[in-house]
Amino acid sequence: MGSLFMSAIRRVHRQNTLVLIMFFAAGIVFLDRFGITFLFPQIGEELHLSNSRLGALVSVTAVAWAVSSLIFSAVSDRLGGRTKWMIVASLVLFSCSVGLIGLAPNYGTMLLLRALIGFCEGPALPLIQGAVARSSPPERRGRDMGVVIAGTLLIGSALAPGIMIGLAAAWGWRLAFPLVAVPGLAVAALIAVFMREGGPSGEDAPRVRARDFRRLFADRNVPLTLLGSTVCIGSSIGFGTFAPSYLHDEGLSRGAATLVLTAYGCAIALGSVLAPAVSDRVGRRPALFAAAIASGLVPVCFVVFAHSVPMLLVSLVVGLVAGGSLTLVTYVVPGESVPRELMATAFALQIAVGETVGGALGPQIGGAVADATGDLADALLLYGAAPLVLAAVALLIRETAPRAAGAAAARDAPEAGGEAVLP
Repeated sequence: MGSLFMSAIRRVHRQNTLVLIMFFAAGIVFLDRFGITFLFPQIGEELHLSNSRLGALVSVTAVAWAVSSLIFSAVSDRLGGRTKWMIVASLVLFSCSVGLIGLAPNYGTMLLLRALIGFCEGPALPLIQGAVARSSPPERRGRDMGVVIAGTLLIGSALAPGIMIGLAAAWGWRLAFPLVAVPGLAVAALIAVFMREGGPSGEDAPRVRARDFRRLFADRNVPLTLLGSTVCIGSSIGFGTFAPSYLHDEGLSRGAATLVLTAYGCAIALGSVLAPAVSDRVGRRPALFAAAIASGLVPVCFVVFAHSVPMLLVSLVVGLVAGGSLTLVTYVVPGESVPRELMATAFALQIAVGETVGGALGPQIGGAVADATGDLADALLLYGAAPLVLAAVALLIRETAPRAAGAAAARDAPEAGGEAVLP
C-alpha cells in the first residue's frame, strides 16, 4: 500500500512538473510572437508604418504559424506522438529568429523575419498541449490545459507590456528583441533535460496512418470548433494588436497603459485556468458560452472606459470569464472529440484554420477599418461583436466533459431493472 501511494505521489509530481515547464514554454512562445505589438508605437514612428502595415507584421506570422503547425503536428502523430525534440527545436529556432528582429534594417526584412518566426513557432503550442493532454488524467485535463494557456496570457500578455516596454525604454526597441529571446533558449534546455517520453507518448504509442486523419471529422464538434477557433483567434489577435495603440491614441501615459494591459493579461490568464477547471465540473458547453459573451465585453470596456483608468481596471473582471474561451474551443473540446492518437493534429488543425483565416484577416480587417474611419475604437468594437459567433458554437457542440457527458448518458440510458452506473 505504501509503495502504491508513493508511486502515485511521484506520478502527480512528474505531471505537475511537466505542466509547469510547459506553462513557461507556452508563455515564451506568445511573448516572442506578440511582444512586438507593445513596441508598435516606436517601430511605426521610426519606420513610418501605417496601421495596415503594422497589422501585416502580425498577419504574416499567423499564416506561417498555421502552415507549420499543421505539417509538424501531423508528422508528430505519424510518429506516435513523440514530441520532445520537436518542441526543443521549435523553441531554439524561433528564439534565434526573434533576436534578429532588432537587426532588421527595413520593413521588408522585418516582415520576412516575422514569417520565419511564425514558421518556427507553429508546431510548439499544439505539441505542448498534446503532451499535456496525453499525460493528464481526464478529471484534470481541462485544468492542466488551461494552465498552459495561462502561460501564454500571463507571460505573453500580462507581463509582456512591462517586459517589452521596459527593455525598450532602457536599451531601445532594437536591443529589446535579442534580450527577450534568451528565456526561450533556457526553457528549451529545461525541456531537453526534464521531459520524459514513455508509455503512450513514446515508443508504445499507436502509429497513425494517413487514412486515419479522416477520422478527425467524424464528430460534429471538429468543424464547429474550427469556426469557433477562427472567430476566437481572429478577434483575440486583432484586439491584442491594436489595444496598445488605442490606449496611446486616447492619451494614456505609458505607465497607465502598461498597468491596464498588465491587469487585462492577468485577468485573462487567471480566467484561462478557472473557466476550464469549472468546465471539468459543469460541462464544456455552458462554460464556453459564458466565456464567449465575456470575450465580447472586453473590447467594449476598453472603448467605454478608456478615459477612466480606475473604471477600466474594474471592468476587466470580465476577463476572469473570457479567459477560458481559447482553451475550451481550440484545445479541450477538439481534444476530447477525436481519438487520443490524433490529438496533436486536431489541435494543429484548429490553429491552422484559426490562424490562416482569423489570425491573418483579424488584424488586417481591423487595421483597414481604423485607417478608413480614422478611429481605432471602431476596430475594437468589431472585435467585440465577433464572439457572438463563438456563443452560437457553444450551443451547438456535443458535450465532451467526462463528468457531464457521463451524467447525461446515465440520464438518457433506459432503465433495465436496476440503477444506472456511471462510467
